[in-house]
Amino acid sequence: MKYVFTENTKEAQEAEDAVLELEYKDLLPIIKKASFKDTSTLEPRSFAKLQLRAINALKTLMVSKTHKVMLLCGVSSVDTIDLANELVQNVAKVEPTIAYAPTKFELFGSDKEDGVLTSDGFVIMPCSHLIDHPKWLGMADACLAQNTSLKLVLCGDANDIANLNMMWPTLDNVLRADIVLEFSIVGAMEMMGSLVSSYKEKFGVKDFDNRAIELLCIWSTRQSGDRRYIGIPELKLISLVTEANQYSKGSVVTYNDVLKAIGAADFRLNYLAQMELRNHRDDQILLDTEGEVTGQINGLSVIETAGTTYEYGEPVRITATLRAGGDGDVIDIERKAELAGQIHAKAMMIINGFLSDEFASEQPLPVSASLVFEQSYSEIDGDSASLTGLCAVISSLADLPIRQDLAVTGAVDQFGDVQPVGGVNEKIEGFFRICKLRGLTGTQGVIIPCSCIHQLVLKTSIVNAIKEGKFHIYVVGHVTGAAKVLMKTPWGEPDDNKSICGLICDRLDTLGAVKASKPWWHLW
Repeated sequence: MKYVFTENTKEAQEAEDAVLELEYKDLLPIIKKASFKDTSTLEPRSFAKLQLRAINALKTLMVSKTHKVMLLCGVSSVDTIDLANELVQNVAKVEPTIAYAPTKFELFGSDKEDGVLTSDGFVIMPCSHLIDHPKWLGMADACLAQNTSLKLVLCGDANDIANLNMMWPTLDNVLRADIVLEFSIVGAMEMMGSLVSSYKEKFGVKDFDNRAIELLCIWSTRQSGDRRYIGIPELKLISLVTEANQYSKGSVVTYNDVLKAIGAADFRLNYLAQMELRNHRDDQILLDTEGEVTGQINGLSVIETAGTTYEYGEPVRITATLRAGGDGDVIDIERKAELAGQIHAKAMMIINGFLSDEFASEQPLPVSASLVFEQSYSEIDGDSASLTGLCAVISSLADLPIRQDLAVTGAVDQFGDVQPVGGVNEKIEGFFRICKLRGLTGTQGVIIPCSCIHQLVLKTSIVNAIKEGKFHIYVVGHVTGAAKVLMKTPWGEPDDNKSICGLICDRLDTLGAVKASKPWWHLW
């Protein structure tokens, strides 16, 4: 990283004003290279064997005389029933009974025939089935009390388990374990290689070479949202591995095969993102990537596509205007139009809190501001645009133009500290696509919170553009640092009329002192 100071800035600025520009090497994967050539030399290790918490709980369930039920909490990206089945086979060395959706007779049996819960051994069942049949819970309690040899493993996500727990107090004191999806980056190559090796027998895939496993690890760090951990949503990984295997023409799956599979998965879901890009190309969405404008700033947002887990970044133009008088607050037009969620409303109030603390601690502000997300026609939520909105208002107050070749994301608190946000990779890639469409000038880039550095797992095209100096990523810890880069002026002190703070104070003093004897329309 390197410190960045604008032409009017001195090196003696306070630490909170510091701005760092990320260099090419800061964006490289931190995955340690492995010595194996391909996965044929690795011992297979299934996803179930990585679940140490679940294994520990299952071992306790086996020997415990008081615990008969275990809750296994997973997510939609993992087949929890299949995982529980493999865990029981590996740990208890028995074949469990899997009851996906048994009828009442199949579950409880009769006088002449045993049911699932009246038989001995391990039973695996989804929580959702008992939620659908709450009248059975009393009979289930009776079976658990009478059948001393029964061990019941209930699987579901956090919502299913919470709902069942509310209906069935018996679960208050049972064993619980979470399915873990994130693992340390240390030893990631060996772990991923062993996991993929276990799919060779299970799904009939070929061995993967060293570089293919490295790319899977990089993909996994993006799934976790942190470069220091690999995220393994197993169903997605299996889909990617099997598709890469289909593309392979040689004896092993290579880097290019995995890259094709990743690209194909993105292609199947990126239609809406491409449509948005076409709107930018046809100037249907107004967004500047060059020049300077007062009170106008480029924000970064993430669009979640309905019915899928696909997300893409979409820049948005945010504008701020001023009017004399009022309550001295920032009017959020999105909230007034009932197009904003509660978190967004909170973020806008935090902007008011910072401005009041900074400039109105002794007397009310003589000016009010209006803030709006331009060309936004659906509900927006989240606090990741609070830094962006605050900088737009500051620009209007100081009457200083904002660089339009930069886009901003970040949340702030009432003291101006910049806080982390999600979806940083998608946001950066979204703005980069627009800049590339309009033409890279060499000055374009983004400003993100310094606490988001470990989230960065960017596409190769962006990393190469940063290496060549065509795109830039600045990280800041305080709103004053962001304002300094955007307006090319230091924050400074109230008595310095060449600083942002000084210009705002001078303007507020002027507006507060102006008292026309007649309304403005009589002055013509």
